[in-house]
Amino acid sequence: MAKVRNPLSQTVTWSGVNRREHYINHLIQANKWTIGCEVGVRTGRTLFHLLDNNPNLKMYAVDKDISQFYNQDVQDRYRDRLVVIEGSSWESAKEITEKLDFVFIDAGHSTKSVTKDINAYKPLLNSTQGLLGHDIDFPAIQTALKNLSIEFNVGPDNVWISS
Repeated sequence: MAKVRNPLSQTVTWSGVNRREHYINHLIQANKWTIGCEVGVRTGRTLFHLLDNNPNLKMYAVDKDISQFYNQDVQDRYRDRLVVIEGSSWESAKEITEKLDFVFIDAGHSTKSVTKDINAYKPLLNSTQGLLGHDIDFPAIQTALKNLSIEFNVGPDNVWISS
């Protein structure tokens, strides 16, 4: 059975490329963020774009299966700018001991998973302005944000940004 998606209108003015990695890159540069975390990396498309376009950026990459994106070449390329954590998305937050400028949540898409991820990573943020995620068109994600009383804007490619 296909997932039923509930589209929300984009509320952020954006004339750039309609892909999440380009929009998040814009946020990093506009806010001068230097340390972030992607929760749910999959193949690393967003992660690598951000690291390649921001030479002073340090990223934590959290995924239950790092074999899809992490190998010796990646380790050699990004060195200490990339910290990879394999395991449950919300439990992995305990391994991060420094404050983050932003976290991009794109792991489990159930209301329960998104709620656990937000509750785990939000305390690590310098500001709630840096709380963002993907797939706001999924009703379960909308429900999680509503249940947590998180107001958000909608950016390109179904990115949500706390407001």
